[in-house]
Amino acid sequence: MQVLFFIITILAALINLRVVHSLSCLQSTNRRQFLAGGCSSLGSACVIISTTAGCPAVAVDDRDDEDISSLLDAKTMDWNGPSWTAARYRSSTLKQSSSNYAPPASNNPVFYPTWMEGYHTISYRFKSASFPQGRKILTLRTPGAGLGSCLMLPNIGYNPSTFPIHFIRNSNAQVYEDLTYNVPRIFEAFWTQAKVLGVQTNQIIDIDGLSNDLTTKCLVTGEGCIAPNARPPSTRVAIDFNGPTRGGGRVTQSSDVTILDSSVQDNVANTYYATKTFSQYNVNQDLQLFYKEVTSLRRKENDSIDGKVRIAAFLPKYIRGMDVSSNSDGDSYDDNEAVAIYDYNIFLQRIDETEAATL
Repeated sequence: MQVLFFIITILAALINLRVVHSLSCLQSTNRRQFLAGGCSSLGSACVIISTTAGCPAVAVDDRDDEDISSLLDAKTMDWNGPSWTAARYRSSTLKQSSSNYAPPASNNPVFYPTWMEGYHTISYRFKSASFPQGRKILTLRTPGAGLGSCLMLPNIGYNPSTFPIHFIRNSNAQVYEDLTYNVPRIFEAFWTQAKVLGVQTNQIIDIDGLSNDLTTKCLVTGEGCIAPNARPPSTRVAIDFNGPTRGGGRVTQSSDVTILDSSVQDNVANTYYATKTFSQYNVNQDLQLFYKEVTSLRRKENDSIDGKVRIAAFLPKYIRGMDVSSNSDGDSYDDNEAVAIYDYNIFLQRIDETEAATL
């Protein structure tokens, strides 16, 4: 009954919207169930299951005045990245180079504790969704509304099967995420009907930072790929994938994600907190998305780690205006404040490379 109430509420809020093309292969009414907020994973009915599923230690922006851990329990979150204009992707129809149409990527890759080095299995468990400014302002352009509209959590509410992830330790003893390895696995775990075809990242060009240019495409066949432990840290990743569409059939699609800025807090032994601010562009849908990720990790015994992932979704008024009239009831909201917050618990267990290859 509670879930039905939430679904009816959000359908009423969205009934007058022009539905945009999304990455979702589901019927629009089913995807709107992602907005069934305020529920807990303790009630199985709160978990949104796809009906077709089966679908760092150097140079970081270490903000001492921000207690990152407190963001995991905050009722709302604010945008502290660049202005919407500076953070957006330019239209790919202008046929600009990939480095020019993307916003400037952060020059400071996110580094992790040394105990994150190597391979781990990871399990995601949906905890809750909330809407700090109410549901009337939401549209299907909100990050998390459609499959693949938040690359860090591609199917909000879904509990994927366990999958492997990888963190690299370079010759400077810096540990960082292997985005080329991890992003396709996250994407396919959350959206089981999609298949990633290739992935690209930016990379360090010199001691002053990273380039916005993308590497040669790393294909699923192995062609064009750099050996895993030789991959440099990155703050931008783009994928091509084949997936179902709302209109039926399968289409090759592209998503491009840039980390705009980040901060790290690791002043307590065996604990780690990080924030990353993202700009995402789903090329085929001409869909611009903004969100912020907060992550906590806590090292335990027996090579296990637990933590939390929180995504705060933002909806600039210029994006919302693409779907609703300027005199809409929801126009008075603050677009520098999150419109939706999604929470997951995560559980990691160390494995070796051989075991990772079997998963």
